[in-house]
Amino acid sequence: MKTIVKILLLTLGTCFNSIAQKQPSANRFELEADPIAYILNGYSFHVGYTLGHVRFDAGVFGIKQPKFALENEQFSVKSSGFGIKADYLFRANKGFFLGLQSDYGTDRMGLKNTAVRQEAESIMLGLRTGYRFMFGKKENQYKGLYLVPWVALINTLDPADIMENDQRYEQKKWSLFPTVHLGYRF
Repeated sequence: MKTIVKILLLTLGTCFNSIAQKQPSANRFELEADPIAYILNGYSFHVGYTLGHVRFDAGVFGIKQPKFALENEQFSVKSSGFGIKADYLFRANKGFFLGLQSDYGTDRMGLKNTAVRQEAESIMLGLRTGYRFMFGKKENQYKGLYLVPWVALINTLDPADIMENDQRYEQKKWSLFPTVHLGYRF
């Protein structure tokens, strides 16, 4: 855990150092969503702000966890929450990035064959990386559509462990979260 905290602090320090330097490109607002969340009977909406090499994001999300992601397939799990992200873009506006995320989430869990549901709230911290494909023109500061495939290594600080009818569901302490976001830059 100490190693993750050191990595997170180093990445944040790099991000804030970049903000303090003069940025060659204009600051931009962005809106984006995760289409996979909608496929999984959920939602996703994020607002981003880019300052040269640094991008900040705040968003809300929710999904019905697919079977392959469950610790015990006898359970149904619906996750929802909100979070913030800070990314360092190695090239201003597009390309590879490395970032941090912090989420507050609620999982509603219960056996599939019952109506009983239990809630587990948790704070999650993550290290993320991905690539920003910008479809707008460079001379227009990449205004327009963009696509961002990314993956995060997430640590759930206090994972839940529930029992129901002799069945156990344990949230994972560590998880890998891959996805794709589709966005629009103003």
